Amino acid sequence: MGFQFFHSVLLWGMGLVLLPILIHLLRRRLVRRHKLPTFEFLLRTQRRLTTRSRLRNWILLALRVSAVSIVVLLSARPLLQMAGGESGSSWSPLHLVIVLDNSGSMAYRAAGETRLEAARKAADRLVRDLSSSDRVTVLATVEERVEGPPAIQRRDQALARLAAIGQTDAAGDPAQAVRRALESLNVPADRRTVMVFSDFARGDWDQVRVQGLRRLTPHTQLQMVRVAPEAGTDDVVLASLTLRPWPPRAGAPFSVAARIVNRGNTRKDRVPVSLFVGEERVATAELALEPGADGGTSFRIRAPEKGVLLGRVELGPDALETTNRRYFAASMGQQIRALLVDGDPQRGLLDSDTFYLASALRASPPGGDSPMLVDVVAFYELAKVRWEDYDFVAACNVGQWPARAAESLRRFVENGGGFLLAGGDLAARSLPGGGWLPAVIGGPRPLSPPGHPAVPLELQDHPVFSTLGRNPGRFFSRVRVGKIFPLSPIGPARSLLTLADGTPLLVAGPRGSGRAAVWASSCDRDWGDLPVHPVFVPFARGLVDFLGGRAKGTASMSLDAGQPLEVSPAAAGRDEAVRIRTPRGEEITLRLESSQPPSRPGAPAAQERSAPPARQGRFERTGQAGLYQVLFTEGPPQILAVNPPASEGDLEPLSDSALRERLPGVQLAFSAIRAGESNPARSVEGRTDLGPLLFLFLAGLLVVEGMLADHI
Repeated sequence: MGFQFFHSVLLWGMGLVLLPILIHLLRRRLVRRHKLPTFEFLLRTQRRLTTRSRLRNWILLALRVSAVSIVVLLSARPLLQMAGGESGSSWSPLHLVIVLDNSGSMAYRAAGETRLEAARKAADRLVRDLSSSDRVTVLATVEERVEGPPAIQRRDQALARLAAIGQTDAAGDPAQAVRRALESLNVPADRRTVMVFSDFARGDWDQVRVQGLRRLTPHTQLQMVRVAPEAGTDDVVLASLTLRPWPPRAGAPFSVAARIVNRGNTRKDRVPVSLFVGEERVATAELALEPGADGGTSFRIRAPEKGVLLGRVELGPDALETTNRRYFAASMGQQIRALLVDGDPQRGLLDSDTFYLASALRASPPGGDSPMLVDVVAFYELAKVRWEDYDFVAACNVGQWPARAAESLRRFVENGGGFLLAGGDLAARSLPGGGWLPAVIGGPRPLSPPGHPAVPLELQDHPVFSTLGRNPGRFFSRVRVGKIFPLSPIGPARSLLTLADGTPLLVAGPRGSGRAAVWASSCDRDWGDLPVHPVFVPFARGLVDFLGGRAKGTASMSLDAGQPLEVSPAAAGRDEAVRIRTPRGEEITLRLESSQPPSRPGAPAAQERSAPPARQGRFERTGQAGLYQVLFTEGPPQILAVNPPASEGDLEPLSDSALRERLPGVQLAFSAIRAGESNPARSVEGRTDLGPLLFLFLAGLLVVEGMLADHI
């Protein structure tokens, strides 16, 4: 309990209490004394009357000093701070702003209810206790982005707004909510209070920095109400998922690895971990975790033969279920159809230019199938080849190209295909060109001594080397290259492998919708010994997988809950609106707006009209984790996996001092409510206006002062 003053500067007016004292002293009468025996009897009577008059004068002085003091206090507007929330009866209206934290961490359950439910119950009771002249603004830390100031509501409207705020899995934006709350206090109201109901978990509040609040908060109290702090932070978090290969290919095995963290202070035995494909539980495991430790488990399953893979990993129930599941989705990829063109076919397999490459691509795990279908043709069969039947083409030492084959090969790449040109003695005689390859090729030259391939430092994480782990260059250290085509990259092409002196060995770059690459050495052992080293198989598979990527599946977009979904023009096609299906089964129509690019100066009007404007949309209601589907009029749906942000697993609360540091220049008060309280509003501190009581007291003083003054 404590006092506050709305206009504390007016308390300097307390000096006015000296005025009645000064007047009292100035009005004292100076009496001359004369001793007359005949007046002795009268003097005794006068002494009794003077004593009474003097007592009345002192009482009048005290009443007048008190009256002046009360007038000064009324001007300064005293407010009594005490538990029980804001008083609903006052001589001045109140503007109460309630900020409700509905981020994922507020789903923490204690005493049979979540922290959000406890906060809503307390806020509901506070609003019900307000008078009809008071006004309320209700905000949430996770809500749709709206333009303009927050709405100011009557009591019944505020109650409906509180009931409509739902639990989300998203990370909140408390800094924005606090600023909007303070900016909404521009309406005429003598008393202003902002109450923030939250668990103040570090995941959301650690990054809060709100500057320049002093000018927004005159005579405003910002009260931070901790919700169920006694419940603690005990929780087991599904921290991350790793899926390899991703996206998986149809019918091929892939692995799902989960990392789980015990953020509590007690050991967790037999933590259940389940893998779901669709709604079917396909695998389970159990973990034991020490306090503060993390562990992991992995599952290996086979992808569907076709269609879309929808799945999730889920932990057993605990106090915070927001952090217990993560979702994934992908459309199934098909086997890459690869065509190898042998420029020097031989009777013996080992002597063939394509033998090592074909063997590497056809390799399969025990009991499984290769993700690639490989056909081999001789160079003289190229006239019969239909490029569109393949996703990837490799030309190994091809020295003769049929008429128009090079041009049709270029169109194949531009339409999304992949092409690899490898060297050899025959390839030096004739090359498909025309400037569309990613490098200019020079005449062959030997290397003396032989060189060793190296991976440039900035390309260590390139998809071609994805299966080689960190520092993939170490696997090429013993490879010897004795002869090469000198290569000069063109445009956006990049050298994925070089010699120690920087000479390019493998150059790859985009061409239209596809990719092309040039290998400066040969596919066999004529110019180097790469094909007989263990690194050749994963390297060749990674290269073909990268170049022939149009046969790969498509992993779903992955967002943190609360982030907006951008519906791209390419996905939307000609649709003017699309339907968004949420994890709860609701279908919401999203209007797509035209995005007209600026016209180019001098462009023909007919050309400008021929290109219809692209359409795009922005869907912001992604606060619930799960699988979202964008449904188009034509074509397959776009799938979106939305997961809780990792920050929602950090439940450690910020201290009062840390909150003061993050909100400088604001008058802060702190209180707490416990989970399961029948009337949680009793624990919330509010401010009662003492103006009406002081006004009545002043009126009584004036009446008493008048009565005494009449008897003097």
